[in-house]
This record gives sequence, structure tokens and C-alpha cells, in this order.
Amino acid sequence: MSGGFSLDPFWQQPARSYGVAALAPAGTQGALQPVLAQIAATAMPCGLRLVPSSHQHLSIYAVAPVRQNFDKDAYWAANAAKVETELRAWAATLPPVMLRFSGLRATPTAVIAVADDSSEAAEAVWGLRRHLAAILPPSPDGAPRYDLIHITLARYAAPDFAARIAALPVDLEFPLQQVVLLRETRYPALEFDILATLPLGVPSPVSPESVA
Repeated sequence: MSGGFSLDPFWQQPARSYGVAALAPAGTQGALQPVLAQIAATAMPCGLRLVPSSHQHLSIYAVAPVRQNFDKDAYWAANAAKVETELRAWAATLPPVMLRFSGLRATPTAVIAVADDSSEAAEAVWGLRRHLAAILPPSPDGAPRYDLIHITLARYAAPDFAARIAALPVDLEFPLQQVVLLRETRYPALEFDILATLPLGVPSPVSPESVA
């Protein structure tokens, strides 16, 4: 194995996490198909595992991150109402925005599409992350840290194709029209429950029962 790449041990494993995400709409899923095909053609045979387009999503904030080990159900129960209240207030004042992804990157365990970071849409995501980090008590393993906005497209065992992946063209639009609260049960979001759906720019009353 070369390049420091490794098998992601969480792949397809039962998992428990809670977070804020945006599911890829149908148009974005369709636009991802040729990108995934290019990745597959470039990477094979490297033990590539493509994330199904129907499960592609933008992870906005991990309230109880999958890779941390603590009682996530208890932490969520204690903070769910605050998360939904703050998220509803944020979503109600923000009109739908468009994120653009124009670069691919190979991390030690994944191929990701990286969003342009200078747009108003990107700043809206960063603003929400900063706000949630400020109001939520840190989990026992610490608050999540972010250095980019991305969609995970594939995971793998031992490829040596980082430069080739980065050279692939991508011009992907992701209309951010609503966000969801997710309870993940199989990684990476291969199985999950939607606890609440919050459209952007549409005021809605708080419904504590929706995050149970």
C-alpha cells in the first residue's frame, strides 16, 4: 500500500450519529453520475467503494459525530430541542442558496468534492457551523472541527491516485433548499432516519416531537 491511504473501518458498519445535513436533490444526484464514473475509471482496481448517489449528502454539522465513542442517544436527547430551535431560526431567515463544487480531492480514506469557499452560500454554512459550535455543550470527545465543505463520493482500501483524482474536471451545483436532522444507523449515511426537515426561507413553528 502506498501514499498513506487506508481502508475506512467504518464503511458499511452499524453506526450511531446525529447531525445536520442536506441531502443531494435529484438533479445533483444525476449530475454526480458521470463524476462517479470518472472516479471509478481512474481508481480501479483499488478496492473502490462508491457512495450510492441516492445517499449523497452534504454534512453540515455533526452534533454527535460517528467516530466519537460516548452515549450519543443521551447527548442528543439533552440537546435536540435546542438544535432544532436554533436550526429553524437560521433556516427561516436564509433564502435557498446554491453551492458550487469545482474540485475533487483524495483524503486518506475518501474521494470528496470540495465546495468553492468564497460564495455567500458557503458562508451561510460556515455561519451555521460557528453558531452551533458556540451554543452546544461540547460532547465528551470534543466539538467537531471543519476545514472545508464537501460531499463524500467514494471510499477505498489502498489507491495511489490522489494526483489523478485532483485533475478530474468537476462542475457541480448543489441547491441548498432545505436541511435535515439525521440519525445515522449505517455508515456513511447508507441507512438513516430523518428526524426533521427544515426548508430554507420558510418560517415554521417549533415542533419538539419531530426530533424524538
